[in-house]
Amino acid sequence: MITLNGIRNALWCVLAFGIVACASTPMPADKLALAKSSVDRAEQAQAAQFAQVELTTARNKLAAAQTAADKRDAELAARMADQAQVDAQLAEFTARAKQQEQLAAEMDKSMSDLRSESLRNSNSNSSGAAPTVPQPQSPPPQQQ
Repeated sequence: MITLNGIRNALWCVLAFGIVACASTPMPADKLALAKSSVDRAEQAQAAQFAQVELTTARNKLAAAQTAADKRDAELAARMADQAQVDAQLAEFTARAKQQEQLAAEMDKSMSDLRSESLRNSNSNSSGAAPTVPQPQSPPPQQQ
């Protein structure tokens, strides 16, 4: 038999489920902030020069996350912010790796130049000629 208390309890349950179902997920402001700071770090690491594709992808996904947040789509905003953060980190690390490669190449060239200079000096010394040492120039006489 259906009682008044049973109907009231059923209505409360339906109302509670309705509120839970309609409640929106909170906006992922923390994820958006993390993605933004990751993009900023990538820009500071000169990713625009060394990892342009990765940085552009991160920027586009951050913009999509902002748009989704503006439209109150928390799930999409969170997902796009996460992707933007990962892409920005990839851009930053790629830029730093390419900078290190460039530095290593410059160091290799410097070492090669030093070896060449050393071989040239040792060859000129072994030919019997005395090594030439540059002489300091004397200052011009002062007029009084």
